[in-house]
Amino acid sequence: MLSASVLGGRASAIRPHQVRVSIAVFKVQDVREYVRSHNNQVLKETRRRLTADGYIHKAKIPTYHFQKSLPKLPLPALDKTLDRYLLSASVVVPPEKFEATKIAVQDFRDNAGKTLHSELEIMDKTVFKGSSYICDMWYDMYFESRDPVPINSNPQLTFKDETDINKRDQAARAGGLISSSVAFFRTLRDGHLEPEIFHTNPARSKTALFETVVPWIPEQLSWYAGYLCGAYALDMSQHERLFNLTRIPKHGKDVLKQYPDSKHIVVQRGANFYTFDVLNADGTAVSHAQIEANLRAILALPPPDTATPAVSLLTTMNRNTWADAREKLLALGEQNQRTLEAIDSAMFAVSLDETAPDGLVDESHCMLHGTGENRWFDKSFQLIITKNGKAAVNFEHSWGDGVAVLKYFNEVYDATKALPALAQNALPAPSPDLQQVSFEVDAELSNVLDAAKSRFDAQCQSLDLQPLETDVVNGNYLKSRKIGGDGTLQMAFQLAHYRMFGHSASTYESKSTSGFKHGRTECIRSATPLSDEFCRVYVNPDSSLADREAILRRAVQNHGSLTKDALMGEGWDRHLFALRTLAQRHGGALPAIFTDEAYATLGNIVLSTSTLASDALGGGGFGPVGPDCFGIMYTLTGEQAMAGVISYQRGTAEFLEHLQGSLDDIRAALDYSVPA
Repeated sequence: MLSASVLGGRASAIRPHQVRVSIAVFKVQDVREYVRSHNNQVLKETRRRLTADGYIHKAKIPTYHFQKSLPKLPLPALDKTLDRYLLSASVVVPPEKFEATKIAVQDFRDNAGKTLHSELEIMDKTVFKGSSYICDMWYDMYFESRDPVPINSNPQLTFKDETDINKRDQAARAGGLISSSVAFFRTLRDGHLEPEIFHTNPARSKTALFETVVPWIPEQLSWYAGYLCGAYALDMSQHERLFNLTRIPKHGKDVLKQYPDSKHIVVQRGANFYTFDVLNADGTAVSHAQIEANLRAILALPPPDTATPAVSLLTTMNRNTWADAREKLLALGEQNQRTLEAIDSAMFAVSLDETAPDGLVDESHCMLHGTGENRWFDKSFQLIITKNGKAAVNFEHSWGDGVAVLKYFNEVYDATKALPALAQNALPAPSPDLQQVSFEVDAELSNVLDAAKSRFDAQCQSLDLQPLETDVVNGNYLKSRKIGGDGTLQMAFQLAHYRMFGHSASTYESKSTSGFKHGRTECIRSATPLSDEFCRVYVNPDSSLADREAILRRAVQNHGSLTKDALMGEGWDRHLFALRTLAQRHGGALPAIFTDEAYATLGNIVLSTSTLASDALGGGGFGPVGPDCFGIMYTLTGEQAMAGVISYQRGTAEFLEHLQGSLDDIRAALDYSVPA
């Protein structure tokens, strides 16, 4: 859950190589810097043109050079997991019910938990020997969910606007983004994409010597060589699923299908679909000019007929219902089979949206869900380009998290900015392979589409999204006050909710565990006894500014420790999720810890939060993960703090009023000890 997190794993954590490396290999100062980096992933690279042979760049270190030697995601100790769980539960469960929770946890600690944990330890050394203990189970969680993927799962990242007026119209913007996406694909495919590396000592690792020596080190040892220089390579296995991939609905459990030899993309305009190749037979890229010419040919056609059945609406449905409809669609004949194959096998999808959103709210709604009639939400990702040149990526979440998408997003934005504007009178004729593909729909499927449209419209209309931009706190100010930016904003979210509802709530902040092989995410449980105490101090009108500053600093420091634990795979969510999954597979009654009220309360995420920052990012967001949820996408720059809050009519505007008031109060407390 940007799904919660855009960087990965918005779904509720408790719903739905041979050398083991110790956590001790990470130096304390490196972990602290790693935490700061993840909280402020700002792209600051110089804009660059493609190489002469059409790559984004040609890295000296091969893309997957570190993959075989990445450390294994640690399996937390059972006692630590249960202690952390109790700490989280103590904040959101009434005292009179917490006693039952403690009894259930102790029983699990002494009995079923020991057995399940021992089983998981064995599986981690055998079944999951070359992977992580959470990877397969996490995939299954997504695949087995029957909820529709738009809003509930798919996040969106919006690009900053194009500044060159000659590249701002719909065809030009789309052509540049598609061309750069193809360049990224080729760079990744051919092993030239720079590996993801976190540099704690750039003077030692971001050097020509490092880049020259490391490729000669055997892949089984390469991670350790980087570590010795303060360079921590990150997992890149998800990048392999970014292209040529689609999620196929199946009864009970979906599947992913990849088409490694694909050379085409699918473009939607309204309910119409078009395909054309973006790779030549030899694997080189079709020219930027040819791609733009094809797009202009599509846009020159008459507007889509509203009578054309919007088959894309099927991808907005319950997964079992969509699986049934897909079978009916295929049974209607070869034309539908060919069209579905063309969509499923496309390298990625492109939506040429007919709207021109005005303002952040309209833009966010467009990129998150649109009308559903011109989005194929099952593709690994789709580029959305509006009539007025706004652009975004909407991605299906099961195959991976935001780490891979953000790498693509940043590199493509960078490459697109460097592309020249093309003169329309110099464009070639549309390519011969440009073709429209279509569906045949009978009366039964027409009724299904009508029902899908009504349901999706109702869901979209029930969303309440509001933005907040403020300079009351910002990155520069918080740095000057020597306090963590992410923790400060998380405490502001806690206080806003407390003031609105009178109590703390189950909170989810996702952090990537890509420092480990096949890592996905771990959850930071921001609602803690310290955050709860912080809220109680701030709602007390008699509390002093000195008391407020003191408790704020303690709460933020504690949040920093939780962040470090999450990045190192030391949270409680994923471990308990795995143990519960094993218990379910065994059948029979679940241990009491999983049927206790605390487990359900913690699984009902009320504050689903995600932070992301990039020079390429103009916005982003994700849907609420439940009826009680506020989805909060936020970022902190040197000059301001920004948040987009979305809910199902829970009072988003009121929440933002409390959030602004909380930030005002935090600023007053931090200013208290500053000399006038």
